[in-house]
Amino acid sequence: MSESGKILVAAIDFGTTYSGYAFSLRSDFEKDPCKISSHNWTAASRGLVSLKTPTSILLNPQQEFESFGYEAEDRYTALANEDLHHEWFYFRRFKMMLHGSLGLKRDIMVKTFDNKKELPALKIFSMAIRYLKDNLLTTLNKSVEILADDIQWVLTVPAIWNDPAKQFMREAAQKAGIKEDNLLIALEPEAASMFCKYMPVEKGEHSFQSFQPGSKYMVLDCGGGTVDITVHQVQKDKTLIELYKASGGAWGGTQVDEAFRQLIVKIIGNPIFLKFCDENAADFVDMFREFELKKREFKGDGNKKVTIKVPVSLKETFEKETEETIQDALTQTAYSSKLTWTADKLRISGLLFATLFEIATGNIIEHVKKLLKEPEVKGTTNIIMVGGFSESHMIQAKVKEAFPNMNVIIPAEAGLSVLKGAVIFGHLPKAISARKAKYTYGLATMTKFVKGKHREDKKETIGNQVKCKDIFSVHVEKGETLELDKAQSERSYNPVEPEQKEIIFQFYITDSDDPMYVTDSGCTHIGKMVVKIPDTSGGLDRQVKVQLIFGGTELKVKAIIEKTNQEVTAKLQFLDKK
Repeated sequence: MSESGKILVAAIDFGTTYSGYAFSLRSDFEKDPCKISSHNWTAASRGLVSLKTPTSILLNPQQEFESFGYEAEDRYTALANEDLHHEWFYFRRFKMMLHGSLGLKRDIMVKTFDNKKELPALKIFSMAIRYLKDNLLTTLNKSVEILADDIQWVLTVPAIWNDPAKQFMREAAQKAGIKEDNLLIALEPEAASMFCKYMPVEKGEHSFQSFQPGSKYMVLDCGGGTVDITVHQVQKDKTLIELYKASGGAWGGTQVDEAFRQLIVKIIGNPIFLKFCDENAADFVDMFREFELKKREFKGDGNKKVTIKVPVSLKETFEKETEETIQDALTQTAYSSKLTWTADKLRISGLLFATLFEIATGNIIEHVKKLLKEPEVKGTTNIIMVGGFSESHMIQAKVKEAFPNMNVIIPAEAGLSVLKGAVIFGHLPKAISARKAKYTYGLATMTKFVKGKHREDKKETIGNQVKCKDIFSVHVEKGETLELDKAQSERSYNPVEPEQKEIIFQFYITDSDDPMYVTDSGCTHIGKMVVKIPDTSGGLDRQVKVQLIFGGTELKVKAIIEKTNQEVTAKLQFLDKK
Protein backbone atom coordinates (compact mmCIF):
# COMPACT_ATOMS: atom_id res chain seq x y z
CA MET A 1 0.00 0.00 0.00
CA SER A 2 1.42 3.38 -1.04
CA GLU A 3 2.02 5.82 1.84
CA SER A 4 2.07 8.76 -0.57
CA GLY A 5 -0.98 11.00 -0.53
CA LYS A 6 -0.31 11.93 -4.15
CA ILE A 7 -1.83 10.39 -7.28
CA LEU A 8 1.59 9.88 -8.88
CA VAL A 9 5.24 9.56 -7.79
CA ALA A 10 7.90 10.88 -10.20
CA ALA A 11 11.62 10.38 -9.62
CA ILE A 12 14.55 12.19 -11.21
CA ASP A 13 17.92 10.43 -11.09
CA PHE A 14 20.38 13.25 -11.64
CA GLY A 15 23.64 11.40 -12.28
CA THR A 16 27.24 12.43 -12.88
CA THR A 17 27.35 10.99 -16.39
CA TYR A 18 23.72 10.10 -17.18
CA SER A 19 20.30 11.25 -15.96
CA GLY A 20 16.71 10.14 -16.41
CA TYR A 21 13.28 9.95 -14.86
CA ALA A 22 10.62 7.40 -14.03
CA PHE A 23 7.13 7.45 -12.54
CA SER A 24 4.21 5.35 -11.37
CA LEU A 25 0.59 5.96 -10.44
CA ARG A 26 -0.42 5.15 -6.87
CA SER A 27 -3.15 2.86 -8.20
CA ASP A 28 -0.60 0.92 -10.31
CA PHE A 29 1.90 0.70 -7.44
CA GLU A 30 -0.68 -0.88 -5.15
CA LYS A 31 -1.31 -3.64 -7.72
CA ASP A 32 2.31 -4.10 -8.82
CA PRO A 33 5.16 -2.05 -7.24
CA CYS A 34 7.37 -2.86 -10.23
CA LYS A 35 5.03 -1.29 -12.77
CA ILE A 36 7.21 1.77 -13.28
CA SER A 37 7.40 3.78 -16.51
CA SER A 38 10.59 5.40 -17.78
CA HIS A 39 11.53 7.44 -20.85
CA ASN A 40 13.51 6.40 -23.93
CA TRP A 41 16.15 8.90 -25.04
CA THR A 42 17.57 8.98 -28.56
CA ALA A 43 21.01 10.11 -29.74
CA ALA A 44 20.22 11.22 -33.27
CA SER A 45 23.88 11.31 -34.31
CA ARG A 46 24.37 7.59 -33.60
CA GLY A 47 20.88 6.16 -33.59
CA LEU A 48 21.31 5.13 -29.95
CA VAL A 49 18.23 4.59 -27.78
CA SER A 50 18.75 4.44 -24.03
CA LEU A 51 16.82 4.81 -20.78
CA LYS A 52 19.10 7.62 -19.62
CA THR A 53 20.59 10.65 -21.34
CA PRO A 54 24.00 12.33 -20.74
CA THR A 55 24.11 14.92 -17.97
CA SER A 56 25.12 17.65 -20.42
CA ILE A 57 23.48 21.05 -20.83
CA LEU A 58 23.92 23.77 -23.48
CA LEU A 59 23.08 27.46 -23.07
CA ASN A 60 23.15 30.00 -25.88
CA PRO A 61 25.41 33.10 -25.79
CA GLN A 62 22.64 34.96 -23.93
CA GLN A 63 22.88 32.31 -21.16
CA GLU A 64 19.44 30.93 -22.03
CA PHE A 65 18.63 27.22 -22.01
CA GLU A 66 19.13 25.56 -25.40
CA SER A 67 19.19 21.78 -24.90
CA PHE A 68 20.01 18.90 -22.55
CA GLY A 69 21.38 15.36 -22.86
CA TYR A 70 22.06 13.83 -26.26
CA GLU A 71 20.52 16.91 -27.91
CA ALA A 72 23.01 19.17 -26.10
CA GLU A 73 25.95 16.96 -27.14
CA ASP A 74 24.81 16.84 -30.77
CA ARG A 75 24.09 20.57 -30.95
CA TYR A 76 27.43 21.51 -29.37
CA THR A 77 29.25 19.11 -31.71
CA ALA A 78 27.52 20.70 -34.72
CA LEU A 79 28.46 24.20 -33.52
CA ALA A 80 32.06 23.14 -32.90
CA ASN A 81 32.33 21.61 -36.37
CA GLU A 82 31.44 25.04 -37.78
CA ASP A 83 33.72 26.81 -35.24
CA LEU A 84 30.65 28.63 -33.88
CA HIS A 85 30.76 27.24 -30.32
CA HIS A 86 33.06 29.76 -28.60
CA GLU A 87 30.33 32.04 -27.22
CA TRP A 88 28.07 29.17 -26.12
CA PHE A 89 27.98 27.67 -22.62
CA TYR A 90 28.37 23.88 -22.60
CA PHE A 91 28.50 21.96 -19.30
CA ARG A 92 28.98 18.22 -18.81
CA ARG A 93 29.50 15.95 -15.79
CA PHE A 94 29.17 18.88 -13.40
CA LYS A 95 27.46 17.04 -10.53
CA MET A 96 30.78 15.94 -9.00
CA MET A 97 31.58 19.52 -7.98
CA LEU A 98 29.24 18.97 -5.03
CA HIS A 99 31.05 15.84 -3.82
CA GLY A 100 32.89 16.48 -0.56
CA SER A 101 32.21 20.23 -0.62
CA LEU A 102 31.68 20.91 3.09
CA GLY A 103 32.18 24.64 2.61
CA LEU A 104 29.60 24.80 -0.18
CA LYS A 105 28.32 28.30 -0.97
CA ARG A 106 25.00 29.14 -2.57
CA ASP A 107 26.73 31.27 -5.21
CA ILE A 108 29.44 28.72 -6.12
CA MET A 109 30.33 28.82 -9.83
CA VAL A 110 30.69 25.96 -12.32
CA LYS A 111 33.08 26.05 -15.27
CA THR A 112 32.08 25.27 -18.84
CA PHE A 113 33.44 22.26 -20.68
CA ASP A 114 36.24 24.35 -22.23
CA ASN A 115 37.14 25.89 -18.82
CA LYS A 116 36.92 29.37 -20.34
CA LYS A 117 33.63 30.59 -18.84
CA GLU A 118 31.63 30.03 -15.69
CA LEU A 119 28.10 30.53 -14.42
CA PRO A 120 26.38 30.07 -11.03
CA ALA A 121 26.08 26.34 -10.34
CA LEU A 122 22.59 26.79 -8.86
CA LYS A 123 21.41 28.17 -12.21
CA ILE A 124 22.86 25.23 -14.19
CA PHE A 125 21.59 22.54 -11.80
CA SER A 126 18.10 24.08 -11.68
CA MET A 127 17.95 24.38 -15.50
CA ALA A 128 18.86 20.69 -15.83
CA ILE A 129 16.25 19.63 -13.25
CA ARG A 130 13.63 21.90 -14.87
CA TYR A 131 14.25 20.28 -18.25
CA LEU A 132 13.83 16.76 -16.84
CA LYS A 133 10.73 17.85 -14.89
CA ASP A 134 9.10 19.52 -17.91
CA ASN A 135 9.96 16.60 -20.19
CA LEU A 136 8.35 14.22 -17.71
CA LEU A 137 5.20 16.36 -17.49
CA THR A 138 4.98 16.46 -21.30
CA THR A 139 5.27 12.67 -21.42
CA LEU A 140 2.60 12.29 -18.71
CA ASN A 141 0.11 14.63 -20.33
CA LYS A 142 0.05 12.49 -23.46
CA SER A 143 -1.73 9.75 -21.53
CA VAL A 144 -3.17 11.17 -18.31
CA GLU A 145 -4.06 14.60 -16.93
CA ILE A 146 -2.16 15.28 -13.72
CA LEU A 147 -1.99 18.54 -11.79
CA ALA A 148 1.33 19.71 -10.34
CA ASP A 149 0.12 19.26 -6.75
CA ASP A 150 -0.89 15.65 -7.49
CA ILE A 151 2.78 14.65 -7.93
CA GLN A 152 5.21 13.50 -5.25
CA TRP A 153 8.65 14.34 -6.64
CA VAL A 154 11.78 12.41 -5.64
CA LEU A 155 15.34 13.56 -6.37
CA THR A 156 18.28 11.18 -5.90
CA VAL A 157 21.61 12.05 -4.26
CA PRO A 158 24.59 9.89 -3.19
CA ALA A 159 24.34 8.67 0.42
CA ILE A 160 27.90 9.88 1.06
CA TRP A 161 26.97 13.48 0.27
CA ASN A 162 26.88 15.91 3.17
CA ASP A 163 24.01 18.12 4.31
CA PRO A 164 25.06 21.28 2.39
CA ALA A 165 25.13 19.32 -0.89
CA LYS A 166 21.66 17.85 -0.22
CA GLN A 167 20.29 21.32 0.57
CA PHE A 168 21.88 22.66 -2.63
CA MET A 169 20.02 20.04 -4.70
CA ARG A 170 16.76 20.80 -2.88
CA GLU A 171 17.13 24.52 -3.62
CA ALA A 172 17.95 23.77 -7.26
CA ALA A 173 14.77 21.68 -7.50
CA GLN A 174 12.69 24.46 -5.95
CA LYS A 175 14.22 26.97 -8.37
CA ALA A 176 13.19 24.52 -11.14
CA GLY A 177 9.55 24.82 -10.06
CA ILE A 178 9.13 21.88 -7.67
CA LYS A 179 7.38 22.90 -4.45
CA GLU A 180 9.33 22.25 -1.25
CA ASP A 181 6.49 20.22 0.31
CA ASN A 182 6.20 18.04 -2.81
CA LEU A 183 9.86 16.96 -2.84
CA LEU A 184 11.64 14.05 -1.17
CA ILE A 185 15.39 13.47 -1.29
CA ALA A 186 16.27 9.79 -1.83
CA LEU A 187 19.70 8.34 -1.07
CA GLU A 188 20.86 6.40 -4.12
CA PRO A 189 21.95 3.07 -2.59
CA GLU A 190 18.84 3.02 -0.39
CA ALA A 191 16.64 3.51 -3.45
CA ALA A 192 18.50 0.69 -5.21
CA SER A 193 18.01 -1.52 -2.16
CA MET A 194 14.25 -0.96 -2.26
CA PHE A 195 14.15 -1.74 -5.97
CA CYS A 196 15.91 -5.05 -5.35
CA LYS A 197 13.48 -5.87 -2.56
CA TYR A 198 10.63 -5.96 -5.08
CA MET A 199 12.43 -7.06 -8.24
CA PRO A 200 13.67 -10.68 -8.48
CA VAL A 201 17.35 -10.63 -9.35
CA GLU A 202 19.09 -12.39 -12.22
CA LYS A 203 20.37 -15.92 -11.67
CA GLY A 204 17.98 -16.12 -8.93
CA GLU A 205 18.87 -18.71 -6.36
CA HIS A 206 20.21 -15.70 -4.44
CA SER A 207 17.09 -13.63 -4.95
CA PHE A 208 16.72 -10.63 -2.68
CA GLN A 209 13.14 -11.72 -2.08
CA SER A 210 14.44 -14.78 -0.26
CA PHE A 211 16.24 -12.66 2.35
CA GLN A 212 14.61 -13.31 5.71
CA PRO A 213 14.37 -10.96 8.72
CA GLY A 214 17.83 -10.70 10.24
CA SER A 215 19.62 -11.06 6.89
CA LYS A 216 22.43 -8.56 6.25
CA TYR A 217 23.51 -7.37 2.83
CA MET A 218 25.76 -4.74 1.31
CA VAL A 219 24.61 -2.43 -1.49
CA LEU A 220 27.47 -1.48 -3.80
CA ASP A 221 26.13 1.41 -5.88
CA CYS A 222 28.70 2.05 -8.60
CA GLY A 223 27.74 5.16 -10.55
CA GLY A 224 29.50 7.40 -13.02
CA GLY A 225 31.09 9.66 -10.42
CA THR A 226 30.80 8.03 -7.01
CA VAL A 227 30.68 4.59 -5.47
CA ASP A 228 28.18 4.61 -2.60
CA ILE A 229 28.15 1.73 -0.11
CA THR A 230 25.54 0.97 2.53
CA VAL A 231 24.87 -2.08 4.69
CA HIS A 232 21.26 -3.01 5.50
CA GLN A 233 19.49 -5.58 7.62
CA VAL A 234 15.94 -6.83 7.07
CA GLN A 235 13.66 -6.32 10.10
CA LYS A 236 10.70 -8.43 11.28
CA ASP A 237 8.27 -5.80 9.94
CA LYS A 238 10.10 -6.02 6.56
CA THR A 239 11.54 -2.49 6.92
CA LEU A 240 15.29 -2.03 6.51
CA ILE A 241 17.80 -0.54 8.90
CA GLU A 242 21.25 0.77 8.09
CA LEU A 243 23.90 -1.14 10.05
CA TYR A 244 26.90 1.05 9.25
CA LYS A 245 27.21 4.64 8.13
CA ALA A 246 27.16 5.22 4.36
CA SER A 247 30.63 5.38 2.87
CA GLY A 248 32.46 5.32 -0.44
CA GLY A 249 34.33 7.72 -2.68
CA ALA A 250 34.90 9.18 -6.13
CA TRP A 251 35.69 5.80 -7.71
CA GLY A 252 32.98 5.63 -10.38
CA GLY A 253 33.17 5.12 -14.14
CA THR A 254 34.71 8.54 -14.74
CA GLN A 255 37.89 7.26 -13.06
CA VAL A 256 38.31 4.88 -16.01
CA ASP A 257 37.74 7.78 -18.42
CA GLU A 258 40.43 9.77 -16.60
CA ALA A 259 42.84 6.80 -16.82
CA PHE A 260 42.26 6.69 -20.59
CA ARG A 261 42.86 10.44 -20.85
CA GLN A 262 46.11 10.03 -18.90
CA LEU A 263 47.17 7.23 -21.27
CA ILE A 264 46.75 9.59 -24.25
CA VAL A 265 48.54 12.40 -22.38
CA LYS A 266 51.53 10.16 -21.65
CA ILE A 267 51.91 9.59 -25.38
CA ILE A 268 51.33 13.09 -26.77
CA GLY A 269 51.88 15.35 -23.74
CA ASN A 270 49.37 17.46 -21.82
CA PRO A 271 49.90 20.79 -23.69
CA ILE A 272 49.10 19.11 -27.03
CA PHE A 273 46.08 17.30 -25.58
CA LEU A 274 44.72 20.60 -24.22
CA LYS A 275 45.31 22.26 -27.61
CA PHE A 276 43.41 19.40 -29.29
CA CYS A 277 40.48 19.84 -26.84
CA ASP A 278 40.45 23.59 -27.42
CA GLU A 279 40.53 23.41 -31.23
CA ASN A 280 38.53 20.21 -31.76
CA ALA A 281 35.79 20.20 -29.15
CA ALA A 282 33.44 18.10 -31.30
CA ASP A 283 36.09 15.44 -31.81
CA PHE A 284 36.74 15.28 -28.05
CA VAL A 285 33.05 14.63 -27.33
CA ASP A 286 32.94 11.93 -30.03
CA MET A 287 36.11 10.25 -28.76
CA PHE A 288 34.75 9.82 -25.25
CA ARG A 289 31.37 8.64 -26.54
CA GLU A 290 33.30 5.94 -28.39
CA PHE A 291 35.36 5.13 -25.30
CA GLU A 292 32.18 4.82 -23.18
CA LEU A 293 30.92 2.03 -25.46
CA LYS A 294 34.26 0.16 -25.33
CA LYS A 295 34.42 0.55 -21.55
CA ARG A 296 31.01 -1.07 -21.14
CA GLU A 297 31.75 -3.91 -23.56
CA PHE A 298 35.16 -4.88 -22.15
CA LYS A 299 35.09 -8.23 -20.35
CA GLY A 300 38.66 -8.28 -19.09
CA ASP A 301 40.08 -10.67 -21.69
CA GLY A 302 43.81 -9.92 -21.76
CA ASN A 303 44.30 -11.79 -25.04
CA LYS A 304 41.89 -9.67 -27.07
CA LYS A 305 42.76 -6.25 -28.41
CA VAL A 306 40.37 -3.32 -27.97
CA THR A 307 39.97 -1.07 -30.99
CA ILE A 308 38.93 2.53 -30.32
CA LYS A 309 38.16 5.02 -33.04
CA VAL A 310 40.05 8.24 -32.27
CA PRO A 311 39.83 11.52 -34.19
CA VAL A 312 42.41 12.01 -36.93
CA SER A 313 42.68 15.60 -35.66
CA LEU A 314 44.34 14.32 -32.46
CA LYS A 315 47.16 12.68 -34.40
CA GLU A 316 47.39 15.67 -36.77
CA THR A 317 47.63 18.15 -33.88
CA PHE A 318 50.50 16.17 -32.35
CA GLU A 319 52.45 15.79 -35.60
CA LYS A 320 51.98 19.44 -36.56
CA GLU A 321 53.16 20.75 -33.17
CA THR A 322 56.10 18.34 -32.69
CA GLU A 323 57.14 17.56 -36.25
CA GLU A 324 57.47 13.90 -35.31
CA THR A 325 55.15 10.99 -36.04
CA ILE A 326 52.85 9.41 -33.51
CA GLN A 327 54.69 6.12 -34.09
CA ASP A 328 57.99 7.75 -33.09
CA ALA A 329 56.35 9.08 -29.91
CA LEU A 330 55.00 5.63 -29.07
CA THR A 331 58.45 4.04 -29.22
CA GLN A 332 59.55 6.39 -26.43
CA THR A 333 56.82 5.18 -24.06
CA ALA A 334 56.22 2.01 -22.08
CA TYR A 335 53.25 1.30 -24.36
CA SER A 336 55.14 0.60 -27.61
CA SER A 337 54.45 -3.15 -27.47
CA LYS A 338 50.96 -2.80 -26.03
CA LEU A 339 49.19 -0.52 -28.50
CA THR A 340 49.26 0.67 -32.08
CA TRP A 341 47.99 4.00 -33.41
CA THR A 342 47.26 4.28 -37.13
CA ALA A 343 45.14 7.08 -38.64
CA ASP A 344 41.87 6.98 -36.69
CA LYS A 345 42.36 3.63 -34.92
CA LEU A 346 43.88 2.97 -31.53
CA ARG A 347 44.38 -0.77 -30.87
CA ILE A 348 45.09 -1.47 -27.21
CA SER A 349 46.05 -4.84 -25.75
CA GLY A 350 43.48 -6.31 -23.37
CA LEU A 351 46.06 -6.33 -20.57
CA LEU A 352 46.74 -2.61 -20.98
CA PHE A 353 43.05 -1.76 -21.30
CA ALA A 354 42.36 -3.65 -18.06
CA THR A 355 44.81 -1.38 -16.21
CA LEU A 356 42.50 1.58 -16.92
CA PHE A 357 40.12 0.06 -14.35
CA GLU A 358 42.76 -0.48 -11.66
CA ILE A 359 42.33 2.74 -9.66
CA ALA A 360 38.54 2.40 -9.52
CA THR A 361 38.44 -1.34 -8.79
CA GLY A 362 41.36 -1.14 -6.35
CA ASN A 363 39.66 1.52 -4.24
CA ILE A 364 36.30 -0.28 -4.30
CA ILE A 365 37.73 -3.66 -3.27
CA GLU A 366 40.02 -2.21 -0.59
CA HIS A 367 37.12 -0.27 0.93
CA VAL A 368 34.72 -3.24 0.90
CA LYS A 369 37.36 -5.44 2.58
CA LYS A 370 37.77 -2.81 5.29
CA LEU A 371 33.99 -2.55 5.79
CA LEU A 372 33.57 -6.31 6.15
CA LYS A 373 35.90 -6.21 9.17
CA GLU A 374 33.66 -3.74 11.04
CA PRO A 375 31.77 -5.42 13.94
CA GLU A 376 28.35 -4.25 12.68
CA VAL A 377 29.03 -5.60 9.19
CA LYS A 378 30.48 -9.01 10.13
CA GLY A 379 28.23 -11.84 9.02
CA THR A 380 27.21 -10.07 5.82
CA THR A 381 27.22 -12.64 3.01
CA ASN A 382 25.49 -10.78 0.18
CA ILE A 383 26.73 -7.97 -2.05
CA ILE A 384 24.16 -6.37 -4.37
CA MET A 385 25.81 -4.49 -7.24
CA VAL A 386 23.75 -1.65 -8.70
CA GLY A 387 24.34 1.53 -10.71
CA GLY A 388 25.47 2.03 -14.29
CA PHE A 389 29.13 1.22 -13.60
CA SER A 390 28.03 -2.11 -12.09
CA GLU A 391 26.96 -3.17 -15.58
CA SER A 392 30.64 -3.27 -16.53
CA HIS A 393 31.73 -6.91 -16.93
CA MET A 394 35.17 -5.89 -15.69
CA ILE A 395 33.86 -4.47 -12.40
CA GLN A 396 31.63 -7.50 -11.85
CA ALA A 397 34.52 -9.92 -12.45
CA LYS A 398 36.88 -8.05 -10.11
CA VAL A 399 34.36 -7.96 -7.25
CA LYS A 400 33.50 -11.65 -7.63
CA GLU A 401 37.19 -12.54 -7.75
CA ALA A 402 37.97 -10.50 -4.62
CA PHE A 403 35.07 -11.95 -2.61
CA PRO A 404 34.70 -15.61 -3.66
CA ASN A 405 32.75 -16.54 -0.52
CA MET A 406 30.13 -13.80 -0.96
CA ASN A 407 26.90 -14.00 -2.94
CA VAL A 408 27.44 -11.23 -5.52
CA ILE A 409 24.02 -10.32 -6.90
CA ILE A 410 23.49 -8.16 -9.99
CA PRO A 411 19.88 -7.20 -10.81
CA ALA A 412 18.79 -7.43 -14.43
CA GLU A 413 18.39 -3.65 -14.55
CA ALA A 414 21.38 -2.64 -12.44
CA GLY A 415 21.69 0.73 -14.21
CA LEU A 416 18.05 1.62 -13.55
CA SER A 417 17.84 0.30 -10.00
CA VAL A 418 18.42 3.70 -8.36
CA LEU A 419 15.90 5.45 -10.63
CA LYS A 420 13.14 2.86 -10.25
CA GLY A 421 13.92 2.40 -6.56
CA ALA A 422 13.49 6.15 -6.05
CA VAL A 423 9.92 5.81 -7.36
CA ILE A 424 9.26 3.01 -4.83
CA PHE A 425 10.81 5.19 -2.09
CA GLY A 426 8.37 7.98 -3.01
CA HIS A 427 5.50 5.56 -2.32
CA LEU A 428 7.14 4.10 0.82
CA PRO A 429 9.35 6.81 2.39
CA LYS A 430 9.34 5.04 5.78
CA ALA A 431 10.71 1.74 4.46
CA ILE A 432 14.18 2.57 5.84
CA SER A 433 13.37 2.70 9.54
CA ALA A 434 16.82 3.60 10.92
CA ARG A 435 20.10 5.02 9.66
CA LYS A 436 23.59 5.56 11.10
CA ALA A 437 25.07 9.01 11.71
CA LYS A 438 27.95 9.68 9.32
CA TYR A 439 29.45 12.38 11.56
CA THR A 440 29.32 13.75 15.10
CA TYR A 441 26.94 16.74 14.92
CA GLY A 442 26.82 19.64 17.32
CA LEU A 443 26.40 23.35 17.99
CA ALA A 444 28.89 25.99 19.10
CA THR A 445 27.97 27.02 22.65
CA MET A 446 29.38 28.68 25.75
CA THR A 447 29.59 27.19 29.22
CA LYS A 448 30.90 28.17 32.65
CA PHE A 449 34.69 28.37 32.56
CA VAL A 450 36.43 25.75 34.73
CA LYS A 451 40.12 26.38 35.43
CA GLY A 452 42.24 23.34 34.64
CA LYS A 453 39.54 21.84 32.43
CA HIS A 454 39.18 24.56 29.79
CA ARG A 455 41.87 26.30 27.75
CA GLU A 456 42.80 29.80 28.91
CA ASP A 457 42.52 31.21 25.38
CA LYS A 458 38.83 30.19 25.36
CA LYS A 459 38.03 32.27 28.49
CA GLU A 460 35.61 35.14 27.92
CA THR A 461 34.02 37.47 30.49
CA ILE A 462 30.40 38.46 29.84
CA GLY A 463 29.07 40.88 32.46
CA ASN A 464 30.05 39.33 35.76
CA GLN A 465 30.25 35.79 34.38
CA VAL A 466 33.37 33.98 33.16
CA LYS A 467 32.52 31.74 30.22
CA CYS A 468 34.31 29.25 28.00
CA LYS A 469 33.56 29.88 24.31
CA ASP A 470 33.63 27.57 21.27
CA ILE A 471 32.40 24.50 23.17
CA PHE A 472 31.28 21.68 20.81
CA SER A 473 27.87 20.77 22.23
CA VAL A 474 27.36 17.24 20.83
CA HIS A 475 23.84 16.40 19.69
CA VAL A 476 24.53 13.16 17.82
CA GLU A 477 27.65 10.97 17.86
CA LYS A 478 29.16 9.39 14.75
CA GLY A 479 27.80 5.87 14.22
CA GLU A 480 24.76 6.45 16.45
CA THR A 481 21.55 4.74 15.32
CA LEU A 482 19.02 7.34 14.14
CA GLU A 483 15.41 6.20 14.12
CA LEU A 484 13.11 7.60 11.45
CA ASP A 485 11.28 10.82 12.43
CA LYS A 486 12.43 10.53 16.04
CA ALA A 487 14.11 13.47 17.76
CA GLN A 488 17.61 12.24 18.61
CA SER A 489 18.43 15.30 20.67
CA GLU A 490 16.49 17.93 22.56
CA ARG A 491 17.95 21.04 24.19
CA SER A 492 16.46 24.17 25.74
CA TYR A 493 17.80 27.65 25.05
CA ASN A 494 17.00 31.19 26.17
CA PRO A 495 17.44 34.51 24.33
CA VAL A 496 20.20 36.74 25.77
CA GLU A 497 18.36 40.02 24.99
CA PRO A 498 14.75 40.90 25.96
CA GLU A 499 13.89 42.16 22.46
CA GLN A 500 15.66 39.34 20.61
CA LYS A 501 13.49 37.93 17.78
CA GLU A 502 15.66 35.02 16.67
CA ILE A 503 18.32 32.73 18.09
CA ILE A 504 21.15 31.71 15.77
CA PHE A 505 23.29 28.65 16.44
CA GLN A 506 26.40 27.74 14.43
CA PHE A 507 26.34 24.12 13.23
CA TYR A 508 29.43 21.86 13.15
CA ILE A 509 30.39 18.30 12.22
CA THR A 510 33.46 16.19 12.90
CA ASP A 511 34.74 12.63 12.47
CA SER A 512 35.89 12.69 16.08
CA ASP A 513 33.84 10.79 18.66
CA ASP A 514 34.44 13.26 21.50
CA PRO A 515 35.28 16.79 20.32
CA MET A 516 35.92 19.47 22.95
CA TYR A 517 35.96 22.68 20.92
CA VAL A 518 34.53 23.58 17.50
CA THR A 519 37.99 24.87 16.62
CA ASP A 520 39.60 21.43 17.11
CA SER A 521 41.29 19.85 14.10
CA GLY A 522 38.74 18.03 11.91
CA CYS A 523 35.76 20.13 13.00
CA THR A 524 33.95 21.80 10.10
CA HIS A 525 31.38 24.58 10.18
CA ILE A 526 28.56 23.54 7.82
CA GLY A 527 25.94 26.20 8.46
CA LYS A 528 23.61 27.61 11.06
CA MET A 529 20.29 26.94 12.72
CA VAL A 530 17.90 29.92 12.94
CA VAL A 531 14.99 29.82 15.43
CA LYS A 532 12.41 32.60 15.13
CA ILE A 533 10.93 33.98 18.39
CA PRO A 534 8.93 37.01 17.17
CA ASP A 535 6.80 37.43 20.33
CA THR A 536 9.03 39.43 22.68
CA SER A 537 6.41 39.93 25.44
CA GLY A 538 8.10 37.33 27.64
CA GLY A 539 11.44 39.13 27.59
CA LEU A 540 14.21 36.78 28.67
CA ASP A 541 11.69 34.24 29.97
CA ARG A 542 11.10 32.64 26.57
CA GLN A 543 12.76 29.25 26.81
CA VAL A 544 12.79 27.45 23.48
CA LYS A 545 12.96 23.66 23.21
CA VAL A 546 14.88 22.67 20.06
CA GLN A 547 14.67 19.16 18.62
CA LEU A 548 17.01 17.86 15.95
CA ILE A 549 15.57 15.01 13.86
CA PHE A 550 18.26 13.02 12.04
CA GLY A 551 16.60 9.75 11.00
CA GLY A 552 15.41 10.73 7.50
CA THR A 553 17.41 11.41 4.36
CA GLU A 554 17.66 15.07 5.39
CA LEU A 555 18.29 16.70 8.75
CA LYS A 556 15.24 18.49 10.22
CA VAL A 557 14.71 20.83 13.16
CA LYS A 558 11.67 21.60 15.31
CA ALA A 559 11.34 24.39 17.92
CA ILE A 560 8.66 24.94 20.58
CA ILE A 561 8.18 27.79 23.09
CA GLU A 562 8.06 25.82 26.34
CA LYS A 563 5.72 28.17 28.23
CA THR A 564 2.98 28.21 25.58
CA ASN A 565 3.82 24.92 23.81
CA GLN A 566 3.65 26.93 20.57
CA GLU A 567 5.74 25.68 17.62
CA VAL A 568 7.86 28.41 16.03
CA THR A 569 9.75 28.59 12.76
CA ALA A 570 13.14 26.91 12.80
CA LYS A 571 15.38 26.38 9.78
CA LEU A 572 18.75 24.88 9.02
CA GLN A 573 20.78 27.00 6.61
CA PHE A 574 23.77 25.15 5.18
CA LEU A 575 24.36 27.36 2.13
CA ASP A 576 25.75 30.75 3.05
CA LYS A 577 26.84 33.31 0.51
CA LYS A 578 30.53 34.18 0.20
